[in-house]
Amino acid sequence: MKILKYITFGLVLLNIPSVVLMSYGGGIGSLLSYISILFLAVYYFLERKTQPNWWLIIISILFFMIGGIQYIGLTSSFIYDTIKYFIYLISAYELVKNINISEYNFFLIIGAVTIPLEALFFTSDFGRYAGFYINPNVAGFICITGYATTYGLKNVSAKLLGQFIFTLAGLLTFSRTFIVIWLLVNIISLKISIKNIRILGLGFLIIGTLFFIDEIVGLNNPRFDQLKGIVNNEGVDTEEINEDSRADTWARFYDKILDSPFIGNGYGSFSGKEGHEQGVHNSYLMVLGEAGIVPFFLFVFYIVYLLAMSLIYFSKKPNLIMQTIALSLFLLANHNFFTFYYVSFAAMWIQYQIELVKNDDVVVETEEEEDYFVTA
Repeated sequence: MKILKYITFGLVLLNIPSVVLMSYGGGIGSLLSYISILFLAVYYFLERKTQPNWWLIIISILFFMIGGIQYIGLTSSFIYDTIKYFIYLISAYELVKNINISEYNFFLIIGAVTIPLEALFFTSDFGRYAGFYINPNVAGFICITGYATTYGLKNVSAKLLGQFIFTLAGLLTFSRTFIVIWLLVNIISLKISIKNIRILGLGFLIIGTLFFIDEIVGLNNPRFDQLKGIVNNEGVDTEEINEDSRADTWARFYDKILDSPFIGNGYGSFSGKEGHEQGVHNSYLMVLGEAGIVPFFLFVFYIVYLLAMSLIYFSKKPNLIMQTIALSLFLLANHNFFTFYYVSFAAMWIQYQIELVKNDDVVVETEEEEDYFVTA
Protein backbone atom coordinates (compact mmCIF):
# COMPACT_ATOMS: atom_id res chain seq x y z
CA MET A 1 0.00 0.00 0.00
CA LYS A 2 2.88 2.39 0.71
CA ILE A 3 4.23 2.04 -2.83
CA LEU A 4 0.78 2.68 -4.29
CA LYS A 5 0.34 5.65 -1.93
CA TYR A 6 3.59 7.32 -2.97
CA ILE A 7 3.11 6.65 -6.69
CA THR A 8 -0.41 8.07 -6.58
CA PHE A 9 0.61 11.04 -4.48
CA GLY A 10 3.54 11.75 -6.79
CA LEU A 11 1.33 11.68 -9.89
CA VAL A 12 -1.06 14.19 -8.30
CA LEU A 13 1.32 16.54 -6.51
CA LEU A 14 4.11 16.59 -9.09
CA ASN A 15 1.70 17.27 -11.95
CA ILE A 16 3.14 14.36 -13.94
CA PRO A 17 0.19 13.91 -16.38
CA SER A 18 0.43 17.57 -17.48
CA VAL A 19 4.22 17.32 -17.89
CA VAL A 20 3.80 14.24 -20.10
CA LEU A 21 1.00 15.99 -22.00
CA MET A 22 3.26 18.95 -22.79
CA SER A 23 6.25 16.78 -23.66
CA TYR A 24 4.75 13.84 -25.53
CA GLY A 25 1.30 14.94 -26.67
CA GLY A 26 -2.32 14.47 -25.72
CA GLY A 27 -2.52 10.71 -26.20
CA ILE A 28 0.04 9.72 -23.56
CA GLY A 29 -0.86 12.68 -21.34
CA SER A 30 -4.55 11.75 -21.29
CA LEU A 31 -3.68 8.11 -20.64
CA LEU A 32 -1.55 9.07 -17.64
CA SER A 33 -4.34 11.31 -16.38
CA TYR A 34 -6.71 8.31 -16.50
CA ILE A 35 -4.09 6.18 -14.76
CA SER A 36 -3.76 8.77 -11.97
CA ILE A 37 -7.51 8.67 -11.33
CA LEU A 38 -7.47 4.87 -11.56
CA PHE A 39 -4.67 4.63 -8.99
CA LEU A 40 -6.58 6.96 -6.68
CA ALA A 41 -9.71 4.82 -6.99
CA VAL A 42 -7.73 1.61 -6.36
CA TYR A 43 -6.08 3.21 -3.33
CA TYR A 44 -9.50 4.24 -2.01
CA PHE A 45 -10.97 0.75 -2.34
CA LEU A 46 -7.97 -0.90 -0.72
CA GLU A 47 -7.70 1.63 2.12
CA ARG A 48 -9.92 1.55 5.19
CA LYS A 49 -12.94 3.82 4.54
CA THR A 50 -13.57 6.78 6.83
CA GLN A 51 -15.88 9.77 6.73
CA PRO A 52 -15.85 11.56 3.35
CA ASN A 53 -15.23 15.27 2.88
CA TRP A 54 -18.83 16.53 2.99
CA TRP A 55 -17.67 20.15 2.88
CA LEU A 56 -16.25 19.95 -0.62
CA ILE A 57 -18.69 17.29 -1.83
CA ILE A 58 -21.65 19.62 -1.23
CA ILE A 59 -19.84 22.66 -2.67
CA SER A 60 -18.78 20.65 -5.73
CA ILE A 61 -22.24 19.16 -6.34
CA LEU A 62 -23.77 22.63 -6.37
CA PHE A 63 -20.95 24.06 -8.50
CA PHE A 64 -21.12 21.39 -11.21
CA MET A 65 -24.90 21.01 -11.10
CA ILE A 66 -25.72 24.73 -11.38
CA GLY A 67 -22.77 25.51 -13.66
CA GLY A 68 -23.71 22.65 -15.97
CA ILE A 69 -27.13 24.12 -16.74
CA GLN A 70 -25.66 26.77 -19.05
CA TYR A 71 -22.55 24.94 -20.25
CA ILE A 72 -22.07 25.62 -23.97
CA GLY A 73 -19.33 23.09 -24.75
CA LEU A 74 -19.50 19.38 -25.52
CA THR A 75 -21.69 17.52 -23.03
CA SER A 76 -19.22 14.63 -23.02
CA SER A 77 -16.42 16.99 -21.87
CA PHE A 78 -18.53 18.28 -18.98
CA ILE A 79 -19.53 14.78 -17.90
CA TYR A 80 -15.89 13.66 -18.09
CA ASP A 81 -14.68 16.62 -15.98
CA THR A 82 -17.43 16.05 -13.41
CA ILE A 83 -16.96 12.30 -12.99
CA LYS A 84 -13.19 12.63 -12.90
CA TYR A 85 -13.30 15.34 -10.24
CA PHE A 86 -15.69 13.45 -7.94
CA ILE A 87 -13.61 10.27 -8.17
CA TYR A 88 -10.61 12.40 -7.27
CA LEU A 89 -12.42 14.24 -4.46
CA ILE A 90 -13.69 11.11 -2.72
CA SER A 91 -10.52 9.05 -3.21
CA ALA A 92 -7.95 11.77 -2.53
CA TYR A 93 -9.45 12.59 0.85
CA GLU A 94 -8.45 9.12 2.04
CA LEU A 95 -4.97 9.75 0.65
CA VAL A 96 -4.87 13.10 2.51
CA LYS A 97 -5.40 11.26 5.79
CA ASN A 98 -2.30 9.15 5.26
CA ILE A 99 0.15 11.87 4.21
CA ASN A 100 2.03 13.38 7.14
CA ILE A 101 3.77 16.73 7.06
CA SER A 102 7.24 15.25 6.41
CA GLU A 103 5.96 13.33 3.39
CA TYR A 104 4.06 16.36 2.11
CA ASN A 105 7.11 18.56 2.52
CA PHE A 106 9.40 16.04 0.81
CA PHE A 107 7.23 15.74 -2.31
CA LEU A 108 6.82 19.52 -2.45
CA ILE A 109 10.62 19.84 -2.39
CA ILE A 110 10.89 17.43 -5.33
CA GLY A 111 8.41 19.58 -7.25
CA ALA A 112 10.18 22.81 -6.30
CA VAL A 113 13.63 21.51 -7.31
CA THR A 114 12.42 21.13 -10.91
CA ILE A 115 12.15 24.94 -11.12
CA PRO A 116 15.86 25.85 -10.68
CA LEU A 117 16.74 22.79 -12.80
CA GLU A 118 14.64 24.22 -15.61
CA ALA A 119 16.30 27.61 -15.17
CA LEU A 120 19.77 26.04 -15.42
CA PHE A 121 19.26 23.53 -18.21
CA PHE A 122 16.23 24.72 -20.19
CA THR A 123 16.67 28.49 -20.25
CA SER A 124 13.61 30.27 -21.59
CA ASP A 125 13.29 33.56 -23.46
CA PHE A 126 10.16 34.08 -21.37
CA GLY A 127 12.38 34.48 -18.31
CA ARG A 128 10.05 32.82 -15.81
CA TYR A 129 10.33 29.22 -14.68
CA ALA A 130 7.80 26.67 -13.46
CA GLY A 131 9.43 23.23 -13.61
CA PHE A 132 6.83 20.46 -13.61
CA TYR A 133 4.01 22.96 -13.02
CA ILE A 134 4.22 24.66 -16.45
CA ASN A 135 2.59 27.87 -15.15
CA PRO A 136 5.01 30.05 -13.06
CA ASN A 137 2.21 31.37 -10.83
CA VAL A 138 1.10 27.84 -9.98
CA ALA A 139 4.72 26.86 -9.35
CA GLY A 140 4.88 29.82 -6.96
CA PHE A 141 1.94 28.33 -5.04
CA ILE A 142 3.74 25.00 -4.71
CA CYS A 143 6.82 26.80 -3.38
CA ILE A 144 4.96 28.92 -0.85
CA THR A 145 2.94 25.92 0.34
CA GLY A 146 6.17 23.98 0.80
CA TYR A 147 7.76 26.94 2.56
CA ALA A 148 4.84 27.10 4.99
CA THR A 149 5.09 23.37 5.76
CA THR A 150 8.69 23.83 6.93
CA TYR A 151 7.33 25.56 10.03
CA GLY A 152 5.72 22.25 11.03
CA LEU A 153 8.97 20.25 10.76
CA LYS A 154 10.88 19.31 13.89
CA ASN A 155 14.24 18.75 12.23
CA VAL A 156 16.03 22.13 12.09
CA SER A 157 18.36 21.15 9.25
CA ALA A 158 15.47 19.90 7.10
CA LYS A 159 13.59 23.09 7.89
CA LEU A 160 16.43 25.41 6.81
CA LEU A 161 17.22 23.39 3.69
CA GLY A 162 13.55 23.42 2.73
CA GLN A 163 13.27 27.17 3.28
CA PHE A 164 16.29 27.77 1.05
CA ILE A 165 15.00 25.54 -1.78
CA PHE A 166 11.43 26.83 -1.67
CA THR A 167 12.51 30.47 -1.55
CA LEU A 168 15.02 30.14 -4.38
CA ALA A 169 12.58 28.19 -6.55
CA GLY A 170 9.74 30.59 -5.72
CA LEU A 171 11.81 33.61 -6.70
CA LEU A 172 12.68 31.95 -10.02
CA THR A 173 8.96 31.87 -10.85
CA PHE A 174 9.03 35.69 -10.56
CA SER A 175 5.51 35.48 -9.20
CA ARG A 176 4.39 38.65 -7.41
CA THR A 177 1.86 36.58 -5.45
CA PHE A 178 4.65 34.34 -4.15
CA ILE A 179 6.71 37.31 -2.96
CA VAL A 180 3.78 38.94 -1.15
CA ILE A 181 2.76 35.71 0.62
CA TRP A 182 6.41 34.86 1.42
CA LEU A 183 6.84 38.21 3.20
CA LEU A 184 3.57 37.74 5.09
CA VAL A 185 4.49 34.20 6.20
CA ASN A 186 7.86 35.42 7.48
CA ILE A 187 6.21 38.18 9.49
CA ILE A 188 3.89 35.58 11.05
CA SER A 189 6.90 33.35 11.81
CA LEU A 190 8.25 36.03 14.16
CA LYS A 191 5.28 35.28 16.41
CA ILE A 192 6.60 31.74 16.78
CA SER A 193 10.14 32.88 17.58
CA ILE A 194 12.13 36.03 17.01
CA LYS A 195 14.95 33.70 15.90
CA ASN A 196 13.06 33.22 12.65
CA ILE A 197 14.40 36.59 11.59
CA ARG A 198 17.46 34.62 10.48
CA ILE A 199 15.60 33.93 7.23
CA LEU A 200 16.62 37.46 6.24
CA GLY A 201 20.24 36.31 6.35
CA LEU A 202 19.29 33.30 4.27
CA GLY A 203 17.63 35.73 1.88
CA PHE A 204 20.96 37.36 1.04
CA LEU A 205 22.37 33.92 0.17
CA ILE A 206 19.34 33.21 -2.03
CA ILE A 207 19.64 36.56 -3.85
CA GLY A 208 23.32 35.80 -4.39
CA THR A 209 22.34 32.41 -5.87
CA LEU A 210 19.93 34.15 -8.24
CA PHE A 211 22.71 36.45 -9.45
CA PHE A 212 24.96 33.42 -9.90
CA ILE A 213 22.35 31.64 -12.04
CA ASP A 214 21.86 34.83 -14.03
CA GLU A 215 25.59 35.02 -14.73
CA ILE A 216 25.64 31.41 -15.96
CA VAL A 217 22.51 31.21 -18.12
CA GLY A 218 20.98 34.71 -18.14
CA LEU A 219 17.53 34.79 -16.53
CA ASN A 220 16.25 37.30 -19.10
CA ASN A 221 13.35 38.48 -16.94
CA PRO A 222 12.16 42.11 -16.65
CA ARG A 223 11.28 41.65 -12.99
CA PHE A 224 14.78 40.35 -12.24
CA ASP A 225 16.21 43.30 -14.14
CA GLN A 226 14.21 45.54 -11.79
CA LEU A 227 15.71 43.71 -8.81
CA LYS A 228 19.22 44.19 -10.21
CA GLY A 229 18.40 47.86 -10.70
CA ILE A 230 17.43 48.19 -7.05
CA VAL A 231 20.57 46.38 -5.87
CA ASN A 232 22.76 48.52 -8.12
CA ASN A 233 20.91 51.70 -7.11
CA GLU A 234 19.64 52.26 -10.64
CA GLY A 235 16.28 53.53 -11.86
CA VAL A 236 13.26 51.20 -11.71
CA ASP A 237 10.50 51.15 -14.34
CA THR A 238 7.35 50.58 -12.27
CA GLU A 239 5.15 50.46 -15.37
CA GLU A 240 6.80 47.20 -16.45
CA ILE A 241 6.28 45.69 -12.98
CA ASN A 242 2.58 46.58 -12.96
CA GLU A 243 1.82 45.04 -16.36
CA ASP A 244 -0.87 42.34 -16.50
CA SER A 245 -2.61 43.45 -13.29
CA ARG A 246 -5.02 40.88 -11.85
CA ALA A 247 -7.39 43.68 -10.81
CA ASP A 248 -7.75 44.70 -14.47
CA THR A 249 -8.50 41.09 -15.42
CA TRP A 250 -11.18 40.75 -12.73
CA ALA A 251 -12.81 44.00 -13.82
CA ARG A 252 -13.57 42.57 -17.26
CA PHE A 253 -15.90 40.00 -15.66
CA TYR A 254 -17.90 42.15 -13.24
CA ASP A 255 -20.69 42.91 -15.72
CA LYS A 256 -21.15 39.20 -16.46
CA ILE A 257 -21.47 38.50 -12.73
CA LEU A 258 -24.16 41.20 -12.36
CA ASP A 259 -26.02 39.83 -15.41
CA SER A 260 -26.60 36.48 -13.70
CA PRO A 261 -25.74 36.56 -9.99
CA PHE A 262 -27.99 33.66 -8.88
CA ILE A 263 -27.25 30.85 -11.36
CA GLY A 264 -24.07 32.17 -12.93
CA ASN A 265 -23.05 32.04 -16.58
CA GLY A 266 -22.26 28.35 -16.91
CA TYR A 267 -19.41 25.95 -16.30
CA GLY A 268 -16.20 27.11 -17.97
CA SER A 269 -17.42 30.66 -18.67
CA PHE A 270 -14.97 32.20 -16.16
CA SER A 271 -12.17 29.66 -16.47
CA GLY A 272 -11.40 29.96 -20.17
CA LYS A 273 -12.81 26.64 -21.35
CA GLU A 274 -13.90 26.05 -24.95
CA GLY A 275 -16.06 28.79 -26.41
CA HIS A 276 -14.94 31.35 -23.82
CA GLU A 277 -12.28 34.03 -23.51
CA GLN A 278 -9.38 34.15 -21.08
CA GLY A 279 -10.23 33.11 -17.52
CA VAL A 280 -10.91 35.43 -14.59
CA HIS A 281 -7.78 34.34 -12.62
CA ASN A 282 -9.72 34.30 -9.35
CA SER A 283 -11.32 31.14 -7.90
CA TYR A 284 -13.84 33.06 -5.81
CA LEU A 285 -15.07 35.05 -8.81
CA MET A 286 -14.96 31.88 -10.92
CA VAL A 287 -17.37 30.06 -8.59
CA LEU A 288 -19.64 33.12 -8.41
CA GLY A 289 -19.53 33.77 -12.14
CA GLU A 290 -20.05 30.16 -13.25
CA ALA A 291 -22.48 28.80 -10.65
CA GLY A 292 -23.94 31.77 -8.80
CA ILE A 293 -24.22 33.06 -5.31
CA VAL A 294 -25.05 29.90 -3.30
CA PRO A 295 -21.91 27.87 -4.17
CA PHE A 296 -19.91 31.10 -3.87
CA PHE A 297 -21.04 31.74 -0.28
CA LEU A 298 -20.39 28.11 0.68
CA PHE A 299 -16.94 28.20 -0.91
CA VAL A 300 -16.01 31.45 0.84
CA PHE A 301 -17.37 30.09 4.13
CA TYR A 302 -15.20 26.98 3.67
CA ILE A 303 -12.05 29.07 3.19
CA VAL A 304 -12.97 31.35 6.12
CA TYR A 305 -13.50 28.24 8.27
CA LEU A 306 -10.00 27.02 7.41
CA LEU A 307 -8.55 30.44 8.22
CA ALA A 308 -10.42 30.75 11.54
CA MET A 309 -9.65 27.24 12.78
CA SER A 310 -6.00 27.32 11.74
CA LEU A 311 -5.67 30.64 13.58
CA ILE A 312 -7.25 29.13 16.70
CA TYR A 313 -4.72 26.30 16.64
CA PHE A 314 -1.76 28.52 15.78
CA SER A 315 0.14 27.65 18.95
CA LYS A 316 -0.10 23.91 18.22
CA LYS A 317 0.37 23.88 14.45
CA PRO A 318 1.58 27.29 13.23
CA ASN A 319 2.20 25.96 9.73
CA LEU A 320 -1.57 25.57 9.16
CA ILE A 321 -2.38 29.30 9.25
CA MET A 322 0.60 29.94 6.96
CA GLN A 323 -0.58 27.29 4.49
CA THR A 324 -4.16 28.57 4.65
CA ILE A 325 -3.10 32.16 4.01
CA ALA A 326 -1.01 30.93 1.08
CA LEU A 327 -4.01 29.01 -0.31
CA SER A 328 -6.59 31.76 0.22
CA LEU A 329 -4.41 34.46 -1.38
CA PHE A 330 -3.36 32.21 -4.25
CA LEU A 331 -7.04 31.60 -5.06
CA LEU A 332 -7.36 35.36 -5.60
CA ALA A 333 -5.00 35.00 -8.57
CA ASN A 334 -5.95 31.59 -9.97
CA HIS A 335 -9.24 30.04 -11.16
CA ASN A 336 -8.29 26.35 -11.16
CA PHE A 337 -9.39 25.10 -7.74
CA PHE A 338 -11.49 22.33 -9.31
CA THR A 339 -9.05 21.40 -12.09
CA PHE A 340 -5.57 21.66 -10.56
CA TYR A 341 -5.84 18.76 -8.13
CA TYR A 342 -2.80 19.72 -6.04
CA VAL A 343 -4.61 22.97 -5.16
CA SER A 344 -7.74 21.30 -3.79
CA PHE A 345 -5.44 18.68 -2.19
CA ALA A 346 -3.76 21.51 -0.26
CA ALA A 347 -7.16 22.63 1.04
CA MET A 348 -8.18 19.11 2.07
CA TRP A 349 -4.85 18.48 3.79
CA ILE A 350 -5.25 21.63 5.90
CA GLN A 351 -8.86 20.68 6.67
CA TYR A 352 -7.90 17.21 7.88
CA GLN A 353 -5.00 18.50 9.98
CA ILE A 354 -7.46 20.84 11.71
CA GLU A 355 -9.75 17.87 12.40
CA LEU A 356 -6.83 15.98 13.96
CA VAL A 357 -6.05 18.86 16.33
CA LYS A 358 -9.72 19.22 17.26
CA ASN A 359 -9.95 15.50 18.02
CA ASP A 360 -6.81 15.71 20.17
CA ASP A 361 -8.44 18.51 22.17
CA VAL A 362 -11.58 16.42 22.69
CA VAL A 363 -9.48 13.50 23.95
CA VAL A 364 -7.57 15.77 26.36
CA GLU A 365 -10.80 17.29 27.69
CA THR A 366 -12.31 13.82 28.19
CA GLU A 367 -9.23 12.62 30.07
CA GLU A 368 -9.30 15.73 32.27
CA GLU A 369 -12.97 15.12 33.09
CA GLU A 370 -12.24 11.48 33.96
CA ASP A 371 -9.34 12.53 36.21
CA TYR A 372 -11.60 15.08 37.92
CA PHE A 373 -14.29 12.50 38.78
CA VAL A 374 -11.67 9.98 39.95
CA THR A 375 -10.03 12.48 42.31
CA ALA A 376 -13.41 13.78 43.48
